[in-house]
Amino acid sequence: MAGGIERIATIKSVNIEYEPNKSWLKFTPDVFLTAQVEHDWEEELTILGSFKREHDVNDRKSWGSAFKVAEFFECALNKRDLRLNADFSIPEEVQRDAIGRQVMVCSYPVTKLKENGNPYWNMFDRVAQAGAPSGILKKMVMNAVEGGHIKNYNSDTKKKDDSGDFNYGNNVKEDKTPELQLDNIEL
Repeated sequence: MAGGIERIATIKSVNIEYEPNKSWLKFTPDVFLTAQVEHDWEEELTILGSFKREHDVNDRKSWGSAFKVAEFFECALNKRDLRLNADFSIPEEVQRDAIGRQVMVCSYPVTKLKENGNPYWNMFDRVAQAGAPSGILKKMVMNAVEGGHIKNYNSDTKKKDDSGDFNYGNNVKEDKTPELQLDNIEL
């Protein structure tokens, strides 16, 4: 399970905020996407980034660190080279058309633990097309961990009972019934 768990999720809603004032962020991004996605349960996916305004909106480089937001819509709509509006906003029809579409998402375990010892899970801020090969997002998660971009990844996701400290052999009742040998018997 290195890298987390990948699932196909349906986009239920999309909300875009421009230059939001979020007290818990260390900086103010140009764009903040919040999407409600549903797989086995409903979950919130957040992606944020900043534009490179020195580039023309028709240039792919204009997305800057907000390329993950572009990737979200491109994967959902199965389109390439999504263009920004002249004011560096995302077209309304792109947001509207993404609802009801599917993308592949990935959740990964973090170091913060619940009372029962199991880890909490975070949603990775990158997505893939629903038909993408299995393992693509897990590899991206592990690359982000190795690159130092994900600092709270929990590589030890075993439950306490699976730690090896518990001897299952001593608690298993063995069947002591002898085997019936039928090798040299004629019928």
